[in-house]
Amino acid sequence: MVALCGDDELRQIVESLQGDDDWRIDIVDEASGFFSTLSHRSNIVLIDETVTGPGYISLVKRARRDVPAVDVTVVGGPKSDDVLIKERRDGVDQYHGRPIDDAVLATVLKHRMRFVELKSRAGIIGRSLEMEEIVETTLQVAPTEVPILIEGESGTGKDVIARAVHLASRRQERPFEAINCGAVAEGVLESELFGHEKGAFTGAVARRAGMFERAHRGTIFLDEVGETSATMQVKLLRVLESGEFLRVGGVETIRVDVRVIAATNKKLGDAVREGNFRQDLYYRLKGINLYLPPLRRRREDIPILLHYFLAQSNKRHHKSVRGFEPGAQHELLEYTWPGNIRELKNTVDTLIVLSGGPRIQESAVAAQLSEAAGRDGRGTADQRLLPVALHRTKEEAEREMIYASILALHRDVREILALLGDGGRHSPWEGLKEVHTESYGDGEVGGASLAQMERAAIREALNRFAGNRRKAADSLGISERTLYRKIKEYGLV
Repeated sequence: MVALCGDDELRQIVESLQGDDDWRIDIVDEASGFFSTLSHRSNIVLIDETVTGPGYISLVKRARRDVPAVDVTVVGGPKSDDVLIKERRDGVDQYHGRPIDDAVLATVLKHRMRFVELKSRAGIIGRSLEMEEIVETTLQVAPTEVPILIEGESGTGKDVIARAVHLASRRQERPFEAINCGAVAEGVLESELFGHEKGAFTGAVARRAGMFERAHRGTIFLDEVGETSATMQVKLLRVLESGEFLRVGGVETIRVDVRVIAATNKKLGDAVREGNFRQDLYYRLKGINLYLPPLRRRREDIPILLHYFLAQSNKRHHKSVRGFEPGAQHELLEYTWPGNIRELKNTVDTLIVLSGGPRIQESAVAAQLSEAAGRDGRGTADQRLLPVALHRTKEEAEREMIYASILALHRDVREILALLGDGGRHSPWEGLKEVHTESYGDGEVGGASLAQMERAAIREALNRFAGNRRKAADSLGISERTLYRKIKEYGLV
């Protein structure tokens, strides 16, 4: 459903799309009637600046508050990059400038409809730039037959993205089979994947088709593929290369047409270099690589996830909790979430069950998170992972993380130089060897400015990871978006 607050020109463009898909479009001429139209069924909101005037951002904020997952497009005059970034934070998902090109706007809206529909069908929650890029990539690669490897920490939603690929592919009407390779013993895993013949082992009282066979012309999702044994890796390689396999205890070759999506919480490239994973299988699986960032790297998605899980838990447990007290939500936003979305979901579920009032209190959240920190052994030490310090702006906190990384690296370098005993003349760290670590409170450290140190650290990280910006950002403890900005600022392109 599309809710439009715009003029006759926009109305005509939007109405022309109505017959293309099963999309209901509600159109209002004035801002006053907008929120009587907007409902939780709305998927897309289109707001025209010329109708709403300078107050359009208040409409955006209210739409985002009432329907957090709604997709917001604004049409208006030219804007600077700084204004667009601010409006993005205020809740605008995309901006389309005037004058309007009918064909371009129609194409943009059609694509956005597909984008929102896929998120809705697959259960993808979030509007951070990282998630936008993942969904865009999914829409692009899903219709192809290329294998996909999804990497990311446990609990980041790799299974959700795998299903999204299937739903956006030409195989969507065919079976989707999924298995966690790390949760099944090797002998059982082989039978689950390839099936078995009657009498193949004790308890095999009949022939059984495996997942590859059942997923013929569909998709199979191999979660935690990095946990498979060397023997199983050989069998997976064969079916990926030839589409053929044998059932356990069988002699008949079975041929299938299956699209394989794999996922891992390990860095398979490192496992290959260490000899723990077959290189040929790795490159077979890694046709396209999707990386799901941890929740602490996309905190703007937490409020949307909280709203979503709150509604789910209320329904499941027959509760009517309306939301979180400001202090409670602040605690949830600042927590590091080592278990990512899975931990957030379970935490909200527990808070709803234990709640005795209309809103979740800060004390209840603090107690729950403190207990969780004690269980996983992280405690307060894990607060170093917070990209936003409680008493600092995001910029200040991320800059401090870079400085802390620089100083830690420099301490290591000084120890290496001392061991070498030659002053480190051949060291790639030559530019940092004169930097001292006593203090960094006044903007300089031992004669080197903080900007120089920051630039050197970023350049080293980029060199170390062969230009891979995601890995460089992770090593520095900053977001990829901040790294892009710093690269531009220091001329490191």
